[in-house]
Amino acid sequence: MPILTKHQIVRITDVMMQGGGASVGHAGIVADHLANANLAGYDSHGFIRIPQYLKEIEKGLVDPKAEPEVVGNHGGIFQMDGHSTFGQVVATRATEMAIEKARDHGVSLVSMGNLTHTGRIGTYPEMAAAAGLAAIMFTGWAGGPVATQAPFGGREGRLGSNPLAMAFPHAEGAPVLLDIATSITSEGTLRLYRNKEQDLPDTWVIDKNGVPSRNPNDFYDGGAQLPVGGMHGGHKGYALSLMMALFGGILGQIASPPGKIDRWAMWAGSTILAIDLGHMAPMETIRAEVQHMMKYLQDTPPMEGSSGVSFPGERSAKTRQERLAQGIPVDSTTWAQVEALFDQYGVRDQLADVLPSD
Repeated sequence: MPILTKHQIVRITDVMMQGGGASVGHAGIVADHLANANLAGYDSHGFIRIPQYLKEIEKGLVDPKAEPEVVGNHGGIFQMDGHSTFGQVVATRATEMAIEKARDHGVSLVSMGNLTHTGRIGTYPEMAAAAGLAAIMFTGWAGGPVATQAPFGGREGRLGSNPLAMAFPHAEGAPVLLDIATSITSEGTLRLYRNKEQDLPDTWVIDKNGVPSRNPNDFYDGGAQLPVGGMHGGHKGYALSLMMALFGGILGQIASPPGKIDRWAMWAGSTILAIDLGHMAPMETIRAEVQHMMKYLQDTPPMEGSSGVSFPGERSAKTRQERLAQGIPVDSTTWAQVEALFDQYGVRDQLADVLPSD
């Protein structure tokens, strides 16, 4: 199993995205995003995505050079057409705009349509929190081949994994951060278990006949993901997923003309809401109250078998520091899939100085 540094992942991704036709700027944004996902422990949304993105470019599903365009401007509300380019590029631009406009209006909302896979959703509210804002990101899709989550009570995928992310300023480099799929797990996590040839920890999926399963291959053989809550409490995850499809999918898509995204989803998009907390109270006061609350929760006596209470986002912050110091493990199957593309895209010599030694 190779151990890579952040620099290696950034460089490999950057060179390979450019090899696939991406502009220098777009390749850089995607490369930074994937490396930071790995650093935070979200391996399902990091280096493993390189083959997927290159295949989508090859199939014409991603325009690797298109520029996002603002197509609606209504005070603190903006609508952006991604023109089928990388979701990371569109969402990064949208988040930067949301931060800027929230400074003016106190609150801002930017919806995004006609964009591809946005990667680790928590990245974008995290950007806002680093700037002293609170933020919520809704991402949703429904219908089409990427709708792999079964509505509660159904046995066929009709919704995406439809993630929700929220961030609130706390401490430097460690905001309070929620980043969850509304399915029990993301498709990327199922891919990791499949690559490692491991069973799932629980019945996270159903097979093509609607039978609960721990085998990730059953999902890829015509099965579906279960909503958060699983077989008994999945009505809650299903409701959340539907709301992501409304706030993200419909609000994101509504201002965009039909595009390449229609090939893989009937409704798809994202929306970010940013709040400039400085309009409500001095930031020092807000941070002090947040830290007081987090300490109160962390001081909860641990239950039997527990190492204690942490706040949402704490584990990712710790993982980031550990991986910056020790490197990022990449499973052998993922590495083999990426390395197999070096010669196809003619980049092996260009990457010679960053490839791990055998």
